Amino acid sequence: MHNRRTFLKFAGLSGVALPVAGIAFYSHNLISRAFAGSELSLLHGQYSTSWIGNSFAGKGQNGSGRWVQDEIVAMTVTDDGTVLTASLWDEAGRCTGLYRDNDTNVQCLMADGEVRSRAWGWGTAGTSVAVIGHLLFITNTAGDLLQFYWSDPHNIQSAIKYQAHSKSGLALAMAGRAETLALALKGGGIQIRNPQDMSVRNTLPLSDITGLAIDSKNSLWVIQKGQILHYGLDGQILPGRIGNVAKATAISIDKNDVLLICDNGPDQQVLSYTLSSKPQLNQRYGVQGGLRAGTPGKMAANKFFALRGAGLDAAGNLYVGMCFGPNPNSPVVIRSLNPQQQLRWELSKYAWVTAFCFDPRSDGTVVYGPESIFSYEPDQEPGKGWQAEAITLDAVRYPDDPRIMGKDACSTELRHLQGKRLLYTMGQTGGGYDLYAFEPAPSQIAHHVASLKGDGFAWNVDAEGGIWRGQTPDQNIWHYAFAAWSDAGIPRFKSPVKYPVPELFTRVTRAHYDSSSDSLYIGGYTANKGKKSWGLIGAVVARYDHWKSGKAQFRWAANMPEDGHGLPPKAFDIAGDYLFTIAVFPTAGKDAVVTIFRLDNGAKVGNISPGAAVGNQSGWVDMIHAVHALRRKNGQYLIMVEEDARGKNIVYQWTPA
Repeated sequence: MHNRRTFLKFAGLSGVALPVAGIAFYSHNLISRAFAGSELSLLHGQYSTSWIGNSFAGKGQNGSGRWVQDEIVAMTVTDDGTVLTASLWDEAGRCTGLYRDNDTNVQCLMADGEVRSRAWGWGTAGTSVAVIGHLLFITNTAGDLLQFYWSDPHNIQSAIKYQAHSKSGLALAMAGRAETLALALKGGGIQIRNPQDMSVRNTLPLSDITGLAIDSKNSLWVIQKGQILHYGLDGQILPGRIGNVAKATAISIDKNDVLLICDNGPDQQVLSYTLSSKPQLNQRYGVQGGLRAGTPGKMAANKFFALRGAGLDAAGNLYVGMCFGPNPNSPVVIRSLNPQQQLRWELSKYAWVTAFCFDPRSDGTVVYGPESIFSYEPDQEPGKGWQAEAITLDAVRYPDDPRIMGKDACSTELRHLQGKRLLYTMGQTGGGYDLYAFEPAPSQIAHHVASLKGDGFAWNVDAEGGIWRGQTPDQNIWHYAFAAWSDAGIPRFKSPVKYPVPELFTRVTRAHYDSSSDSLYIGGYTANKGKKSWGLIGAVVARYDHWKSGKAQFRWAANMPEDGHGLPPKAFDIAGDYLFTIAVFPTAGKDAVVTIFRLDNGAKVGNISPGAAVGNQSGWVDMIHAVHALRRKNGQYLIMVEEDARGKNIVYQWTPA
């Protein structure tokens, strides 16, 4: 089921892992269709649907709707303030997005003909983007230069129609102005093209170009080996070198010949230069240090991070695009500031192959992602209750942090242990935990301090921070109890206590311990109900009480529901009086169905599925910890579920009858 998300390395493209479509080049499998499956039943009580992690709900048919895309690798800004972005991957195909005045385009860009199937997102998965008047250009991951006609460049909802393509080779940067379109190629050389017919006028023998801009005199400014250099269209070097930028990741030039440089080094700022033979730094945008300034990690309009692009409109408003890696698991933030550096608008996405968790001490009002912290007000209208409060990843101080390149994607757990926070992350396919400790308060930055790894899907964290492992070399169930923090701030765990697998199971795929009742909930397969696919919770879930006593008592066993492909659920969690499972594929015409069981006897209570607030739709669920549940003090339940198709987590608020 994961061919749609097969990762290959594009050698030389800044180490970026490039997703390649393997099932549906047109993204038609990403928003699911109706299938049969287990019978659904009415859930007693009231529930509502909301979401966390994207500025938009993602409602809409395949190829249309509003959501912020999964990543940004490049961007450009038009004079009237439209931000256009390029990305290697967006699950539902928005590989090129248009953003303006707190809105985004509804209809995704799509190429036609043979080009449509050569790259993800209907051919638009791209490395760079440019606009010249009515013409919009994308360089895609297959080495094609695509040309679109934008019917009204002042309206992001107006028709943008594919016109033609030209084979260019893989481009690392592109810029357009007036009658010149320039492409910097991965293999070396800058192609100078005619925008109208995309014919090549000249190829400049320049290499190692990672950023490109064109000034009003039709000369080129480039990022070359970390420096900003100035070239004529004949390839001759011109005066104007800028060599004191710590880590230049992107450049742009506005209509008034103001050069912007994204400095993704320790300063985390956008630098503004007046162009001349000796360019002069005239302004710095953003507070020096970015996320490190003030309270480390705490979000603010003037605190930048992971800079991917910046540009100015004709009124002097600044637009900044931010994304770690770049990789699609990273937060994406697109921000507009006025000339006084006050926030005009911000759009964002924080989830892709990501399962958030609740802070267990917050009564559901604080949520953690792999690199984000959110406040959450469940009673607000759908999609309005969440706010990003902090980014916990500092890629400057901790350049080897596994989260920078989205290692394994992540589900999360957060525990408070002996007065400190510990963040546990696990990849999409299991294999154990990476552990992140937080810097001393008030810092919100976490850094990688340890790992506990091994094969298998049956991993879980209990309320005391202990780690349970159900698939082990000796076929026992292991428990690593949390011991203490070392003097260096590293969490220590005791040697594992080993428990025999109950006779009911031939294969254990989940082991979830509830310390409040000394109960272990085991998911897996039996002699009569065998394995059907990878990473599922199994055909049966059973409860065993008095587990740690050494005399575990069987309480109940329940057959798990099957989705429309005949698969048991992908994940489960427990909270309060209930156990919650989540289906991979649609069931009886409903996407991502949650099935609820009673903890006391294993009886089925009913089902929940996405509501109208998110268009009654979800993508496939394919993380082994894709659901997190919590019972609030007022008796309500919050059930939070992975939703990859359009970059968010769905949250259900349920009050049992």
